Parts: sequence; structure tokens; C-alpha cells
Amino acid sequence: MNTFFVKTLRIMMLFLFIISLALGYVIYEDTLAVWWIPVGVALLIALATLPFYRKWSWLTTTEGKVMNVLCHIGCVGAISYALFLSGNYWLADTASIYEETVMVQKKYIETHKKTRRVGKHRYVSNGVRKEYYLQVAFENGNVETLHVSSAVYNKTRQGKEKVLTLQKGFFGLPVVTKVL
Repeated sequence: MNTFFVKTLRIMMLFLFIISLALGYVIYEDTLAVWWIPVGVALLIALATLPFYRKWSWLTTTEGKVMNVLCHIGCVGAISYALFLSGNYWLADTASIYEETVMVQKKYIETHKKTRRVGKHRYVSNGVRKEYYLQVAFENGNVETLHVSSAVYNKTRQGKEKVLTLQKGFFGLPVVTKVL
């Protein structure tokens, strides 16, 4: 194979790995499931396809079994994690939309400093970015933390009820579609 082509494939695989993890995290924030369910599904898919670990030698540049197995589990696991969660989210049954009333236990703001680059190795402060969260308790006793907009955060009072619009996902995991 052409070395430029192989290097391009390696860079694309690295981007695909990072994008899969980021997409999975973003979709997981709107999915009401325990963390080990999508991770377990991704791990099962990676372990089921483990006999193909030798195919990763183009990426690892080695015939070593340990490195190729780790690369296979990491890459296939990340991609299947993102595909499982996005399939559950985007292929959700629109006929299964229902509303559930939750109790707001806590509301809080996370503040993050923003920086901008002004030189080769120099960064300066560029303000702050705020993220708004609600910790809600469902009727069945589950407690979830939801990332919300500033408008929803400002309308919400601690100790009061809030209505969530939920939808049954394609794989059965409930998905939050709207916080009223």
C-alpha cells in the first residue's frame, strides 16, 4: 500500500475514534440509562468480533497480538458505543412519546474559564462559559442529572415539579426529548 494512503487512514481512524466517543457522550446525556448498559453492549460487540484482531496490523504497524487486540477493542468498542446510542436516539418510536413528572432536587451551574491564543505558547483569559444542570428524581426513585438551557434553568425552582417529555428508544432505553 502507498505510505501516504496508510498514514491518511491512520489519521482518519483516530478522528473516527474521537468523534465516536464524543458523539456517544453527547447522546448519553439525553438517554436515561445506567452507564454500563451501552458500555457493555459495545464491549460485547468488540469481543464478538475479536477473531478479526489481525486486521488491525495496518494501523498498529506490528504483528503483536496484544497491541492489535487492544486496538481492536478500543476502536470497535468506541464505534459500536456511538452506533448503539445514536441508533437508540434517532430511531426512537415517535408513537411512544409520554410525559413524566419529576421532582427537581437540586439545580446548579458549572462555570468554565475560556481562553484564547495570543502567541505561540501564550493564552489569555477570554471570559467564562456556564453550563446549567438539574438533578431530578423520578417517581420510581431514580435520580438523574440533566443538562438544560439557561431559559429552562431560570424557570425551574428547586423542590418543585417539572414535566419531561420522554420517548422509548429503538433499543428500549428511554430518551429525553424535551424539558418543559
